[in-house]
Amino acid sequence: MVDPTKINMNELSKKFIDGAIGAHAKGVFYFTLTSGNSLDSSFAAIPQTMKSIAVWMDGQVKKYEETFGEIDMTPPKISSPLQMGDFKKSGDGDKGKNK
Repeated sequence: MVDPTKINMNELSKKFIDGAIGAHAKGVFYFTLTSGNSLDSSFAAIPQTMKSIAVWMDGQVKKYEETFGEIDMTPPKISSPLQMGDFKKSGDGDKGKNK
């Protein structure tokens, strides 16, 4: 088992994740962390391990919010590269030519 006191988090490689998906059965949880459309690794954990991860994460979020304020969970407004105005423009060029 890895000794967490001997790990320097700054020396570990990192990958930005934007979500997680998973499922569970009676004796196991399955999950993967997502990064865009990439799913690099999937994991399986017994219920006790999964709960310990959840408890640790909850504590980290609470400490973060105590320091930086509540995390805004409003989904970001991401503009689509295609806008309704683009469709109107493409059709406008044909209108009125035969009038």
